[in-house]
Amino acid sequence: MSFKTLSPAEKPFITRRDVNCATTHNTRPTRGSRGSSRKRQIYSNPPCNEPDLEETRQVWIEAGFIPPPDCQQAVALLHRLAMDEEPATSLLSSVLTITAKTEEDDRGYRILNPARLQGMARDYGIEYNGRSDGEIARAVTVAIIGEYGARMPEERT
Repeated sequence: MSFKTLSPAEKPFITRRDVNCATTHNTRPTRGSRGSSRKRQIYSNPPCNEPDLEETRQVWIEAGFIPPPDCQQAVALLHRLAMDEEPATSLLSSVLTITAKTEEDDRGYRILNPARLQGMARDYGIEYNGRSDGEIARAVTVAIIGEYGARMPEERT
């Protein structure tokens, strides 16, 4: 029996969606043009390179809380970089971990399921007794962000 090592793109936990941000529509012919209608590209806002929060939403559902929007965007960005195996991922993870650790308060975390939150903290080896749900959620967020740095190679060869 042999096992295949899955690449990040094949892992079933978080699925990657390729999104075409450009759409087309028909415009009326311009003056003097003989042809039928032309097609013109319209680019949607936000641009393609902005992280899609839906790609990583399942992480937060399983953790039992929703972090502040900036943390959601950070993890979505790290996920996108990891899926493309970008060498900058571990550096970005380090910067975001330091930023998350130095936040002044635990506001902005929406706790969906305290039992799941404590279970996720236990899985990451985070002590949760005597801590508020916000403190636990922040510690789990830091652990999730830090996990991207631990998994990524520093340089492509």
